Amino acid sequence: MNRSTTERLSFVKLIVVILVMTSCGQTGSNLIVRGSDEVQRSGFDSIMVVEELSKEQLQNAGHVLINVAITDLNFKERSYVERYLEAGGLVTFSCRDTVYNWGQIESFMNSGKVSISCEEEELAKATLDYTQVKTPAAPGLDRLVREVVVAPLAEPMDIVVTENSLVYWIERKGAIHTYNPGMDQTKQITQMEVYTGEEDGLLGIVLDPDFAENQWAYIFYSPPGDEPKQHVSRFTLTPDSLHLCTEQVIIEIPTQREECCHSAGDLVFDREGNLYISTGDNTFSRASEGFTPLDERPGRSPFDSQKSSANSNDHRGKILRIHPEKDGSYTIPEGNLFPKDGSKGLPEIYVMGARNPFTMAYNLDKNWLYWGDVGPDGNVTAERGPTAHDEINFAAKPGNYGWPYFNANNLAYADYNFETEELGPRFDPLNPKNTSVNNTGIVDLPPAVPAMVYYSFDETPAFPGVGKGSRSIGAGEVYNYREARKHGYEFPAYYHNKLFAFDWARDWIMVISQDEEGNFQSIEPFLDNSVLASPIAMDFGPDGTLYVLEYGIGYFTDNHDSKLIKLEFVNGNRPPVAHFESSSLNGSLPLEVDLDASRSTDPDGQSLEYSWRINGENMTGASTSYTFSQAGAYLIELIVKDPDGASASYTKTAIAGNTAPEVAIAFEQNSSFYQPGEPISYQVMVTDREDGTLGEGISPNQVQVNLTKYEGSDNRAAASLAQLDQLDGAGLSPGLQLIQNSDCKSCHKLDEKSIGPSFNEIADKYDQDYIQMDLLAKKIINGGSGVWGDGMMIAHPNFSMKAAREIVKYIFTVNDPPPAESIPLEISGAIATSSTKNENIRIEVIYQDNGGALGLEGKMEFTLTAPVLQAELADNLVGFQVQGGIEDGNERTVRKNAEYSVLTFESIDLTNVTALHFNGWSKAGGTIKVVLDHASGEVVDAVSYEAEQPMRLDLDQSGVHDLYFIFETADELIINELQIELNQNPKSQNLRPKT
Repeated sequence: MNRSTTERLSFVKLIVVILVMTSCGQTGSNLIVRGSDEVQRSGFDSIMVVEELSKEQLQNAGHVLINVAITDLNFKERSYVERYLEAGGLVTFSCRDTVYNWGQIESFMNSGKVSISCEEEELAKATLDYTQVKTPAAPGLDRLVREVVVAPLAEPMDIVVTENSLVYWIERKGAIHTYNPGMDQTKQITQMEVYTGEEDGLLGIVLDPDFAENQWAYIFYSPPGDEPKQHVSRFTLTPDSLHLCTEQVIIEIPTQREECCHSAGDLVFDREGNLYISTGDNTFSRASEGFTPLDERPGRSPFDSQKSSANSNDHRGKILRIHPEKDGSYTIPEGNLFPKDGSKGLPEIYVMGARNPFTMAYNLDKNWLYWGDVGPDGNVTAERGPTAHDEINFAAKPGNYGWPYFNANNLAYADYNFETEELGPRFDPLNPKNTSVNNTGIVDLPPAVPAMVYYSFDETPAFPGVGKGSRSIGAGEVYNYREARKHGYEFPAYYHNKLFAFDWARDWIMVISQDEEGNFQSIEPFLDNSVLASPIAMDFGPDGTLYVLEYGIGYFTDNHDSKLIKLEFVNGNRPPVAHFESSSLNGSLPLEVDLDASRSTDPDGQSLEYSWRINGENMTGASTSYTFSQAGAYLIELIVKDPDGASASYTKTAIAGNTAPEVAIAFEQNSSFYQPGEPISYQVMVTDREDGTLGEGISPNQVQVNLTKYEGSDNRAAASLAQLDQLDGAGLSPGLQLIQNSDCKSCHKLDEKSIGPSFNEIADKYDQDYIQMDLLAKKIINGGSGVWGDGMMIAHPNFSMKAAREIVKYIFTVNDPPPAESIPLEISGAIATSSTKNENIRIEVIYQDNGGALGLEGKMEFTLTAPVLQAELADNLVGFQVQGGIEDGNERTVRKNAEYSVLTFESIDLTNVTALHFNGWSKAGGTIKVVLDHASGEVVDAVSYEAEQPMRLDLDQSGVHDLYFIFETADELIINELQIELNQNPKSQNLRPKT
């Protein structure tokens, strides 16, 4: 639904129109309510209140009442509702201020099947006939399989897949590679010589529509040498080489290399054999304070996008459309933006007014062109113009898409005199004029066409789910179900003729839907940033497999996390997942091993057939045993197969003839906590079946014992910011966690300059100048430029001042001397602790046995902490909500928000723990109960407390347990931390082992 329609309807009280019932349908008997359960409606057999709609629920729904915002419905639910409406269903939305981005139901809204109601009213019953449904159901993304094919790469830029599924990809510095999925082999086939200054290099590749016959490939690249230009050339391409000697230069595009940026460089063909070429505005934009670059001062042409994007006689900032001919020339197709005689502009121009149309896609069925236009860096709306947006543009015919005069849905910039700093009038999208001294084309330009999808650094309500922060949009590929089906399709029909778009900075892939006329309907998630590292190009193979290039985090560098992945839908039967447990995987002879594969699963719920391969022998059954009589390393392989023949395997290695050593460490007081200022008495213990025990067969000097003391979080962390996603955020400092969860990694590195300065450079410049902390924090929130060059730093309005300070605090530490390395310890003794420092005490014990080729290692590492448990860091929270952000650190609390409320802490030693103090606040009295090891176990301790009074629980337990604290109170309860009270006179001086 478009926004204007929504706003007209949003405050109007509409009565549901009863759908004329068809004779072949069946009247639905149930009222399905999505959202609030405060519903009283008559006339239905039942009222079902659900948290998520399912297709099964809608099979017999007489009416669907939606009591949540449309944006709260996931796209699978939307698909079910669309199908329900096609079957004759009736839907009422409760009164909302706005309804965004569900264009698919606009026709139903107009037909009276859908209404928005602000008051309770009688609801009609629908007659359903699902034989009338035409819309495919949204597929379950649990059927989508992601596989890493090749990693790492070196600045991958573009990808193509041949009709026989051979994959080619190019890299910016000139390398061309292939991947053969049939043989699972990859190799570099060519190294081109290219100019790689600015954003130039080897940028685009596309195969000729008749590639199977002529083996022609078209390459967009920057030729080396002094002449600034781009080439689109045709080469012969075979699985072994791009034959450089066959080059035919199809078109040259003059550029400037005095200043960066915006090269674009993508290529696509339509069904008529017309070649589309995207070119960037080739303009330095960072001297314009985030607004549009219109610098007309003498010698400043590289800073004026009017010389390119808005210039009808310039190839740059355009999408060109030509028809390559067999002799290497090209002709001009009918229907470009300007006449073929060049009287108004270059006849090659199909689209003008682009900034950096880095990627394109083409809908071959509809003859629709798409491109992602990467927008400027401005963070605010001001008199000079709008805040910056990235755009997905759509063209069914030639047009002017507005840059540098307009952004997003034709939001206008004001003319600006860079000499006098005077502000002129805003440009008119119906009558844009290019009066720049750098313009060599017409003055009166075609009217500006607004973007189809656009979003800024902040949340954009019209396009929910696109996120916020840095932006770098791309148009990926349009899926053609009919074409793929000819080859044994993989992606479902639901995605037919939909555009797959991506964002390089935000690490997502979205799917954009349009109606038959091309009107925007919706943008829905496909893959999010949990599994992507800066997607930059994609292409469907003939079988429907989607190949995606991930550039990796960081500009102009060979990122370790760059990769080629493929995405496939498993339609129909899915393969099982194999897994088994073993009673042991090592031991002396004879070694008997019990094997249990009952944890193997089938995603379709089918029964499994189990077979085993061990030492050349075959066995069957979900469980089995095997005895190894000779020493050696043996592979145990489990194969599981479902009734349809799909199979999976799982392996482990057993070591027969040697038993792994057991290492442990015992403490006098407690193995989880220590009392600050008091020594920690410990004793290391090692036992090995073959070697003996410590002191009897095992020498103390064969055992490594290491001690590390540190304050704050355990930041044995990433070698680069890009590796942060591989870490458990709970163990990192607040500032590092905030960086981990943001887009900072896209523009900054630890020790290398990227788009922005490295964190090392920032730390060096300010050298712990905490007076600057608030200024830097404000810059993180508001954005800015000028300190590290002309680059514009994107705003992060979602960060609080406190959060931004935590990021600055972390950056200030990156140049600190490394913490003291671990120091060796004796196998027994006492560790001194500080009464003034909140230190963590980490101890590591390692013993490598004397098994030779079959040798095994025993290793243990654990950490003692001061006797405090932060409530928000509980291993599980049930009925509690964390109050405060990452930046609040230990000041965060948990607030009871449900009747059943439990805090769970795993593996806590209760030995010599005499009491627990729950620091917090309770509005009413209540009870705290303690259950050990199982949530449904017996209560071992309990205490009642009064409103607004201290909460103390005495304990008389020992040993290591999972602790379940169950809180029973009828009113508000807030917990900050649990303070542990240790007995300063232990019950027994015997050391207690921790294994």
